[in-house]
Amino acid sequence: MLIEEVKKSIKGAGFKDGDKMPSVRKMAQQLNLSVTTVHKVYKELASEGTIKLVQGKGCFWGTVPTASVIQVDDVYSVIEKQFQKDLESGFINAFEQLPSPGNLSIRYRVSPYIVKKFLNQKVEQGILIRNGRRMFFNEERSVDPSNYILFIHRSDDKGRMCIQSERESDVFRTLARIAGEQNIVVHFVSYNEKRDKLYHPDGSSFIVKNDSRCLGAFLSTWLVDDPQRLFAHFAHFDNPISVWWEYSPDSVPLSVRNKKKWAFYNVAFGKEAGVIVGNYLKKKGVGPVHYVSPYHGSFWSRARLQGLQESGLEVVPLVDDRFASPFDLKSYTNAEGLDSQVFLDQMVENLLGDVSLKYFVCANDWVATTLIDYFKSKGEKLPYVIGFDDTIDSYRYVFDSFAFNVGTMVKEALYHIVAPTIYAEQRRQMQAPLGRVISKNF
Repeated sequence: MLIEEVKKSIKGAGFKDGDKMPSVRKMAQQLNLSVTTVHKVYKELASEGTIKLVQGKGCFWGTVPTASVIQVDDVYSVIEKQFQKDLESGFINAFEQLPSPGNLSIRYRVSPYIVKKFLNQKVEQGILIRNGRRMFFNEERSVDPSNYILFIHRSDDKGRMCIQSERESDVFRTLARIAGEQNIVVHFVSYNEKRDKLYHPDGSSFIVKNDSRCLGAFLSTWLVDDPQRLFAHFAHFDNPISVWWEYSPDSVPLSVRNKKKWAFYNVAFGKEAGVIVGNYLKKKGVGPVHYVSPYHGSFWSRARLQGLQESGLEVVPLVDDRFASPFDLKSYTNAEGLDSQVFLDQMVENLLGDVSLKYFVCANDWVATTLIDYFKSKGEKLPYVIGFDDTIDSYRYVFDSFAFNVGTMVKEALYHIVAPTIYAEQRRQMQAPLGRVISKNF
C-alpha cells in the first residue's frame, strides 16, 4: 500500500527527536508524490505519535522542542476559529478565490504578516493552493465530463420528486446552479420511504453501487421519518457522502456518526438562528418580545426559543406543543377534513389571548402572516413581526425574516465530495451554515 510505503520511507530518513520536518508541499516534491498523499501520511504519523503537528509552527519529529524554542501563539487559534466561522457563514467560498490577506487582516484585526503566515501554512498543508497572488481551496480530484454526483430526495408514491416547500425548491435550484458552475453533472434519484426504495427519474428502480465515474452522493433527509433506512442503502458506498440533515445535531445515527467520508449540514435545526435573530433585535432596540409557535412539539422550535433567550433578549413564549411542524399540522387537518389556514388562525388567536407586548418573533413565516392577518381583522395597529424562512410571503406582507443559508450548505456539500480528505482536516463532521436576517422594514 502506497501510504504504508511512504511512512516506512519517512521513518527511515534519519530524523532526530525534535527535528522540524519539511512541509507537506516540500515533502511531496522530494518524494515526487501528490500533496494529498503526503498529507494523509503526515496525519497517520501524527495519530501514531511519531510526529507532532503544532499550529502556526509546523511539523516536528518525535517530541516538540522546549517552550523556549517553540511557543504556540494564541493568535493563530483565534484566526483559525474566525476562518472556520467565515467558512460556515459563506463569507469564504470553497469554490472561489479567497479574500486577500489585506482584507482578512482588517476583518480579523491582526497584521497582514500574521494572516500571510497563516495562509502559507494552509498552502504547505495542501489545504490551499496558490495561483500567483491569488489563493484557492485545493481540490483532490479533478472533475471530468464523465463524472457525476447523486442527489437523493424524497418522492411521492409514484416515485416522482416531492418538492412542497420553498426551502426544498431553493436547494434544488442552488444545487443545479452551483454544480453547473463547477461543471459537475447531477443525477437526481428519488427515495420513497414507505417502500424503502430508490428510483430513477423515469420511475425505474435505482440500486446503489460503486461506480468509478461517481464522485459521491448528497442525501436529503427533509421529511424523511427514519433517515437510518435511507443511509442503509449507502452502507457499502465507497465515495464521500454529504447529508442535508433535518434533525437535531446530536441525533445522527451511531452507524454513521464520525464515519469517514460522511459530512452533515444542519441549516435549520440548531439554536444559532435564534441567537442571530435575538442579536439583530437587540441592535434595533426591539424587546421584550413574544415568541409565537404552534409547532413547539419540535426540536427546532424549542431550539429557536433557546437561541433567542441565550442572546440576552427578554422573551415571553406563546407556544403550543401539539404539532412538530407545519406539515404535521396540515397532515392533521387533512385527515380531519379541516381547512389548515382556518385551524392555524384559531390556534394563533388562542395563543395571543390578552397579550400586551408589541414585538413578535414567529416560528416561521406562515405564523407571521397569520398573526398579521389577525391584527388586521381586529382593526388594530400592526405590531413589529419577524419570521423564519424568508419566504415569498415575507415580501408580500413586508416583514423581516431569517434566511437559512442554503447556498453555503450546497457549496460545502459539493466541496466535501470533490475534496473529502482536505475537507475532513478543515471542517467538523456536523456543519451549521449560518444564515442572516433579511430586513424589509426601514
